Amino acid sequence: MKFGVLFNQNNLNIGDDIQAYATARFLPRIDYFVDREHIDEFVPDTDEPVAVIMNAWYMWNKWNWPPSRHILPLMIGFHYADHQLAKQTGTPVKYEFLTGLGGEYLKAYGPVGCRDYFTMEQLQNIGIDAFFTGCVTMTLPSMPERPDKGTYVCLVDLDPKVEKKMKELLADSGLEIRVMTHNRERDINMSWEERKALVEDYLTTYQNARCVVTKRLHCSLPCLALKTPVYLIKGMDNDIRFTPYYDLLYFVRTNDFLAEDFVCDYDFRNPPANKPDYLKYREDIIRRCEEFVDSVKGLDGDYTSYVKTDYTDTAIALWRHDLMKKALDDIFIAYRDEQVKTKQLTARVRAQSSKLNKQERELAEQEEKYEGRMRELEELRAYKKEQEKKILNRLKNKLSK
Repeated sequence: MKFGVLFNQNNLNIGDDIQAYATARFLPRIDYFVDREHIDEFVPDTDEPVAVIMNAWYMWNKWNWPPSRHILPLMIGFHYADHQLAKQTGTPVKYEFLTGLGGEYLKAYGPVGCRDYFTMEQLQNIGIDAFFTGCVTMTLPSMPERPDKGTYVCLVDLDPKVEKKMKELLADSGLEIRVMTHNRERDINMSWEERKALVEDYLTTYQNARCVVTKRLHCSLPCLALKTPVYLIKGMDNDIRFTPYYDLLYFVRTNDFLAEDFVCDYDFRNPPANKPDYLKYREDIIRRCEEFVDSVKGLDGDYTSYVKTDYTDTAIALWRHDLMKKALDDIFIAYRDEQVKTKQLTARVRAQSSKLNKQERELAEQEEKYEGRMRELEELRAYKKEQEKKILNRLKNKLSK
């Protein structure tokens, strides 16, 4: 049996590589790298099956589903993103790629272990056997300790206002503050060894921190595994990727943390140990991954001996065609609807603008009339004072005689 690591070659978030690193450690060796965004195109050197632990976010290119028949999958840590629900740009295809032949694939290789409750519930709603496993990054091993252990706090991809407040809270702590990010420039030519070295550098930095404060899923979950105290400060408490992790972590909403009357009961200088609730998921994932590898490593023969689906290449091509056609239709419909809404909004804005311009002209005219009347009033007041002065002078002259 050959073994493959699922990764995102064109990523800009090191969290993807942390997931790949976490799954790779269960494999006796790495024979192939399987690009998540081109998972249907994977072909090994010979007609051999390749065992892959499938923990990942699926997928920007949703029509690249189902995976290659050469892949013998462990369906664990599965997450799919409805980009519209997540308020991200992307294909209008939501869960449709998990129906039809895409759903048949999951049913054949299921039950599907899911990374979050949202994915689990969505799969169950369309008739696919699914359960919650959590993410493989919760199984990461401890990293080496360094001489600077416990002397610094990591602030990872925080909201700028949160970062500022954290610096103020730690100003006189004597702890170094390390501001970090999981973002990086895309580099499709980065080798696995380079990716691995970067992941290990990040994880070692987290391992030796006094504590880590972050909004990132694949920073907070690895910190649980490393037993590094971690505090999650996040703007969206309804982010589908974080259920049920909010309950496994020390967590506060961004707005609450920034409120003037907020009293933080988390001691960043002497942080408490992480909640132990994640351990049952960690142990279960480790067991499932080890059992999977043990069950397949002695297998041989070509991939056709292990394929559990019976659809043909032609059927896949037609299904993908229909899926992509629907995606294009949805794009055109969405574009048309947006154009109609834009025209309607433009018409309303122009009508309002015309109305406001008319009101502005009327106000200007009224203002001009008002200013004219004020000038007349001032002139009358001046005339009155002048007349009063003349009358007083006449009276004075009469009295003096």
